[in-house]
Amino acid sequence: MNAKNLPLIVAQELKEITDYIQGRIYESQLSFDLKSDKRFGYKITYKKYSKIYFEVTDYEIENQSVEYVVARVPYDLYTAVDDSYAEDQKLQKYEVQDTFNEWLSFVRNYEKMSEIDYSNPFYLHDEILLQNEPDTFLEEDKILKYCLKSLSVSNFQGIKRATIENLPVDTNWVFLVGENGFGKSTILQSIMLGLHGSKDGSHDYVIDSNAQIKVGYKFEEENLINDFRFNPSPLIHLAAYGPVRLNMQVDATVSEAAQRSGTLYSLFRTDGVLLNIESELVKWYLKKDKRFQLIKNAFCKLVPYISEIRFNESTDRIEYIEKDLLDGSAQYEPLPFENIASGFRSILGMAGDMIVRLSHTQKDVEDPSKLKGIVIIDELDLHWHPKLQKQIPELFSEVFPGIQFIVSTHSPIPLLGAPKNSVILKVNRTKEEGITIEKVDVDLKNLTPNLLLTSGIFDMDNIFSSQLEDLTEVRTENTFDEMTKNDEVDKYLEDFEKSNEEFPDELFQSKK
Repeated sequence: MNAKNLPLIVAQELKEITDYIQGRIYESQLSFDLKSDKRFGYKITYKKYSKIYFEVTDYEIENQSVEYVVARVPYDLYTAVDDSYAEDQKLQKYEVQDTFNEWLSFVRNYEKMSEIDYSNPFYLHDEILLQNEPDTFLEEDKILKYCLKSLSVSNFQGIKRATIENLPVDTNWVFLVGENGFGKSTILQSIMLGLHGSKDGSHDYVIDSNAQIKVGYKFEEENLINDFRFNPSPLIHLAAYGPVRLNMQVDATVSEAAQRSGTLYSLFRTDGVLLNIESELVKWYLKKDKRFQLIKNAFCKLVPYISEIRFNESTDRIEYIEKDLLDGSAQYEPLPFENIASGFRSILGMAGDMIVRLSHTQKDVEDPSKLKGIVIIDELDLHWHPKLQKQIPELFSEVFPGIQFIVSTHSPIPLLGAPKNSVILKVNRTKEEGITIEKVDVDLKNLTPNLLLTSGIFDMDNIFSSQLEDLTEVRTENTFDEMTKNDEVDKYLEDFEKSNEEFPDELFQSKK
């Protein structure tokens, strides 16, 4: 195959595809045979089983757009390799890369499954027991397609033994609370490892051979149990975010970007990058794909301060236009993603990553409101004003009603916006027991921040200012406006008393 025999655009794009695939193969540390065709294309074969392969066989140019003919085995998760046949697909450059990623994920799973002796279904030794429990729920029509039901962890970081049991299958929000250093992040990591498995690409995130993690979760109509190490039943509809979630994938090399945007990476590292929703938006805009408008509408719901998202054809960039909330018709200057406020970047970047990531495993879904899965977020309240902290659970549930969010927070404010049937899990830590988890049964609907802070959720026994000198001067009004009005009344009475005026007689007459 000689570049001189190809149109320049094909030669350029094929080199980009090839470089990308080589980077992904190198990271995977799996063994493949690569064979180039004399006329065009190449075939990548899995060395351990030659029936598993990925092949680029031809190209077509139509309307100044190049499509590549791709075949792969296996084609999906539901057909055995021996029963699969190669079905040609015509894909653009970015679609070839996405399809290769999906195929490589299949190969990794076959690699993992090859380690299991299926002649003995009880292959785990010294296993921690986790039983499938009947579903619990308040509203049957709100039952989620995928959701966490239980967790059992032992010998993982600071956890000696911890469990979560019988989570309702209709809860969209699970909140983890607890003091700094008590292990909220460790619990979130345990849940993610149990659902996904400990390996992400070539990296294993758990090196302690004594660690044991299992989760029970709902998968459509089934209840599954997955072990993090042997990974017999992983959930692929997953996304996870650590405290750092402002950096979108832009300038990193192919191999760096793939590693730093891995499914587990952000939850365990501080330099993770978000999958780039803007490149998808540009592509959908140019193709007049309705997904551009759907995502734009979703973003404007998630960030009420944004009135418009548009593609600037002179700069080839997506721009965001904020509005004045006091004057709904007033708009600010358009800004690129990196220049908008960090709080808005955090929401849009994370939501965009969710859409791209979950769309990879739900290819028939175009509307983000139809996406399903489980999303884990560490330190939910970071970057956001209290007004937005309260709105976030409601906004995300409105845009992503089919997703379960499992989050940690240090703030009581997101709990004020918690939807009905939310679950609160309190993380404790002692030297004797290590990290433990308890479910807190508190009805949130009638509580104020003060009551939340002094409840068993946050355990604050003193919520007064450190400047307070006289306890009798503590203000007990519910709102600042109420306090201001009371001050105005006090001032009026004080002035009236100084004036030596008399109260009108009718003030003291009984009403008939």
